[in-house]
Amino acid sequence: MKVTIFMLIILSIVTVLITGFWEGVSNFVFPNLTWGLYNKDFFENLLVEMHGGIIDLLIVGVILYGFEIRRAKSDSIKEAKNNLADLRYYSGSDASFKFYRALRLLASLKVHNVEMPNGSLNDLKIKSLSLSKSNLAATDFSRSTLDSVSLQNCDLQAAQFFDSKLRHCIFKNLNLKRSKFIKADLRGMSFESCIIEGAVFKDSNLQSAIFKGVDCRGVSFKGCNLRGASFRGAQNLTRNMVEEAEDYRFVKYPERADD
Repeated sequence: MKVTIFMLIILSIVTVLITGFWEGVSNFVFPNLTWGLYNKDFFENLLVEMHGGIIDLLIVGVILYGFEIRRAKSDSIKEAKNNLADLRYYSGSDASFKFYRALRLLASLKVHNVEMPNGSLNDLKIKSLSLSKSNLAATDFSRSTLDSVSLQNCDLQAAQFFDSKLRHCIFKNLNLKRSKFIKADLRGMSFESCIIEGAVFKDSNLQSAIFKGVDCRGVSFKGCNLRGASFRGAQNLTRNMVEEAEDYRFVKYPERADD
């Protein structure tokens, strides 16, 4: 298709040049040439018809080329999603790299919703990744650094963040039930609007973290740094839960914290 459009463009340029310099061309090529119906008037009419035909062909060609690009992109997306799905059966030492590369490929194709339950994204530096409406249940982010990562409306039930570091990340409307944040660096993270029931934050750094309006039922903050963390509007939070933390100075409690 590219070759066809290129040839049409060349033909268009030649036709326009001949038409523009027709007086000189006709005097040089067709001064008195006549062969049957082939005369100067015939070629003048031919040039007029060629203009209309070329314009029609260019329009059709561009439309077909646009459809071809869309089809090729659709095929690439389908193949990339299939490759990601196939990785659930892969257990090699480079599994996390393969998962991340597959996500990057989909992101380059403007695909941000994926199915990746039980995925492996451990021991990586994950930067500027955006996912939404994705299934990341039980995905392992252990020992990874997440920088400027945006996760919105995703399912991360039972996800693992052992010794992970999160920087400038956005967690919005996530299902983090039973997720484990063990010795994770979560300073300044906002879990507002997230579901964190049954989540474990053992020995994690949650300094200045925001838990505004969340349901803390069954959550463990044992050994955490909760200094300056905000629980305004949080539900099912007890002082005993907070006081299991290593540092809970300047914690902002809900208007009424349970005993």
